[in-house]
Amino acid sequence: MESKYKEILLLTGLDNITDEELDRFKFFLPDELKVSTAKLENANRTEVANLMIQNVGAVSAVTKTIHVFQKLNYMHVAKSLQEEKEKVDKKYKGKKGTQQVKKRSQTEMSPGASAAPRNSVVEQHIAPEVSPHVKPKQKQMVAKQEPIRKEGLQKGSMTVMVLKATKPFEFETKEGKQEMFHATVATESEFFFVKVFNKKLKDKFTPKNIIIISKYYWHSHFLEVNSVSRVSDAKSDQQISVPKHIIRKAGETPKINKLQTQPHGTIVNGVFVIQKKTERRNHQLFDLSDSTGRMEVLVLGKQNKIECEEGDKLRLTFFELSRTGEKLQLKSGIHSLVKMAFNKNCKTYREILSRDKSIKRTKVSYGIGDGTFRWDIYNRWTTCILRWTISVGKGN
Repeated sequence: MESKYKEILLLTGLDNITDEELDRFKFFLPDELKVSTAKLENANRTEVANLMIQNVGAVSAVTKTIHVFQKLNYMHVAKSLQEEKEKVDKKYKGKKGTQQVKKRSQTEMSPGASAAPRNSVVEQHIAPEVSPHVKPKQKQMVAKQEPIRKEGLQKGSMTVMVLKATKPFEFETKEGKQEMFHATVATESEFFFVKVFNKKLKDKFTPKNIIIISKYYWHSHFLEVNSVSRVSDAKSDQQISVPKHIIRKAGETPKINKLQTQPHGTIVNGVFVIQKKTERRNHQLFDLSDSTGRMEVLVLGKQNKIECEEGDKLRLTFFELSRTGEKLQLKSGIHSLVKMAFNKNCKTYREILSRDKSIKRTKVSYGIGDGTFRWDIYNRWTTCILRWTISVGKGN
């Protein structure tokens, strides 16, 4: 049976991620499976699978691979591997159950079997009737411990207000480039980060729009809306009112000292000040800070490299909380976004323009009476700076 787990680990799991995704996967293995970094450095997919199995066994290797895939947001592969594992689990448990039934039958039919054990079993079934106050309490406690939602596809629907959404962007997969966007939504009691893998739904995810989401995927730290999900506008009798404190909390950058108490895997969005930047061949490492502390941010991949300096601010979207030793760290994933936010401490906008060539400048002038208003508009991705001056006197 172990050979089946080995098979799905390689064929359904590792063979279905790209080389870059494999490098990201290897990055987590020393912590997750205690595999030596030196052994992983030049290991191919088969060798990685063997190292994992040697350390924790085939079943645990599959389980931990699914966990790391989810952490890296390789949801399609994680889902496929989970489904295959459940099939093998079911097949194994079915065989095990059949063997147990046969063994029990043989024991009961044996001539030397004692009657005392059977009587004790009967007594165990009767016992709850003697003390009826114990069982109901135990059942109540179990019911409270059951989660409200289980991870995976949700059959029910949820009415939410859209708080904000990013522009669609491309990300790399083994099948090629795909598009998605991030959104933040809220109910009357909590807010959620959402990954939307259907850019046609962008019109639905308009700020303050009330929508109904069904057939979405629930994950421990975010929601997923994809091609099978349904999103519709709420009717007049389905409107909700989201409290201001929830809207404010959803838009706040979390304090670093608060992140120290959050569980691994927590999704973080926000703006942080750069204290130090370290360049590497395949990643950038930032030392960020706020008024409560400091932390590291690891941005993986060559394509994510950005030009910035100490004192600038980084806007992070969908970074995952983790640790390296005792250090708090945020790590980028395949669906993460990182951009430079404008620094209010810059002496002039010309300083920003000279450092970032992606900013386009447009001048717009309007004459009103004897005054001329001039707007200098600086467009940079989703950020727009609007500066205006007024000069009085004809001809100015």
